[in-house]
Amino acid sequence: MAKESAAAGYAAALIELGQSTKTLEAIHKDVETLSGLIGNAELANFLASPVASDVQKKAVIKNLAADAGLNAYTANFLNVLVDKKRMNIVKEIAAVFEELYCDITDTQVAVVTSAVKLENSQQALIAKKLQSMTGAKNIKLKNVVDSSLIAGFIVKYGKDGSQLIDMSVKGQLDRLAQQFDLSDNALSAV
Repeated sequence: MAKESAAAGYAAALIELGQSTKTLEAIHKDVETLSGLIGNAELANFLASPVASDVQKKAVIKNLAADAGLNAYTANFLNVLVDKKRMNIVKEIAAVFEELYCDITDTQVAVVTSAVKLENSQQALIAKKLQSMTGAKNIKLKNVVDSSLIAGFIVKYGKDGSQLIDMSVKGQLDRLAQQFDLSDNALSAV
């Protein structure tokens, strides 16, 4: 619980920093980049390691910031996390930051699972439809490929992906199979 509340506090501070310096969009891009970088277990373990010195961690952050083109505020924020011994919660901070950012910018996140990778024009059409359905100002799509869908797509959106639109062939076949199972049970009762 302490980890989550600490992450929430740091994420809120980063949001506030972005708003007050008019760099929220740049910091958001940096956090997305950082999330990808922290996905590298070796890097994440090094930055969270109590064995590695703060000087070593800050040198790595300086190189990362330069290579990835991170905003100076983001790089400084990471250095503060090093000083506060909180690099072990960067992933959690990024997740909370994303939630707060979406709330502030009225952005709805949707995961579109499709049988094949969707083209940009297809994603734009889905985003436009979701925007009209949800009333959200912005839609952020994440495309996941799952060939078991055969064709079509599934859209999960809303808080924690609570809303579902299943336009996949697999979904249609599953619904047909359920109807036949119900019919068989109804017939055997007669």
